Amino acid sequence: MEKEGKPTLLVLCIDRDNDIGAKTGLPTPIVGRDKCIVAATRLALADPEEADANTVFAAVKEHDDLTHKGYLAEVAIVAGTQKRGVEADEKIMQETKSILNSYKVDGIVFVSDGAEDEFVIPIIQNLKPVISVRRVVIKHSESVEASYIILSKYLKMLIYDPRYSRFFLGVPGVLLLTFGILTVLGKTAEAIAASLLILGLAFVVRGFDLDKLASALTQMRPSGYLRLFSTLAAVLILISSLYVGFTTISGTPEYAKIVVRPELFFEYGPYLIGLFLQETVNLIWIGFGVFLAGSVLYHWIRQSYKLVRTATTLLILLLLYFPMTQISLILLGKGSPAYLISLLLIGLAILFLVVSLVYQYIIVKRLRG
Repeated sequence: MEKEGKPTLLVLCIDRDNDIGAKTGLPTPIVGRDKCIVAATRLALADPEEADANTVFAAVKEHDDLTHKGYLAEVAIVAGTQKRGVEADEKIMQETKSILNSYKVDGIVFVSDGAEDEFVIPIIQNLKPVISVRRVVIKHSESVEASYIILSKYLKMLIYDPRYSRFFLGVPGVLLLTFGILTVLGKTAEAIAASLLILGLAFVVRGFDLDKLASALTQMRPSGYLRLFSTLAAVLILISSLYVGFTTISGTPEYAKIVVRPELFFEYGPYLIGLFLQETVNLIWIGFGVFLAGSVLYHWIRQSYKLVRTATTLLILLLLYFPMTQISLILLGKGSPAYLISLLLIGLAILFLVVSLVYQYIIVKRLRG
């Protein structure tokens, strides 16, 4: 079984995900030089981009080189399953055992095209010594070349396209320039603070698409300006309401007591919340009302189907005004829970009536249309 005192070797090609079986229909194990060449050829014809075909040819070449050097060698292909994992490794082990039962060899030359196939080396090692491992690396790969082309394209885009270079080059440039100037002037702390502010501002602008929003302002339709104005007006009114409410409660003795002793919140907190609501409920409802009224006009001008939903929301806001004022009075110790419940029931009845009429109108309009 030995030639000139050299060991008998098995050149074993591993296909852990069984591309050979899936793409050619050939069963494994495949033993013998000619059979391996046929299998590799059929795999290359089935999928010219398949690297396993090159791996099989490399195994055949390794077999020929060993034979030329005087070794008594055989070449074989074993495969796992497409799911990989335990089932694949078990199948590779069984196929390798069947080969070793038929061909008495002293060692195995392991041939694969990647690290994943090499996971089964310990399994093969338990059957016969693995005296050599050959990894096949394809010199030219279209996918790798395409990846480099795409990468270079994106790098050029980041450098030369103003849409991206402003952020990926402009922001780091301003950051480094500011940090460098302030550091030279001996203001390291100010340099760090300024750099953080610039970086934070850039993240906020890009994260909330404020740059796109600013550029879109010049391209708005008149209805868009209407909605923008109503939104900004609503925000300003809401901020004003919060300021008025906080100013009101901060001047009360109850607030001063809570600041000194936070545990008194459960005693004076409801009163302060009620006072805050009483002072701010009008402004808060006006703010939301301005926003919803602007949305109603916006959708009416654009003849959008969202008009009905926005108008219904505006109606709900109006119906909740009186219950909210009554809640503030209850917290102040002046309101009536019974009156609050009656207001909520009346509002619910009005809302149910309006919504029913609207849906009937929509259904009739669709039937006529």
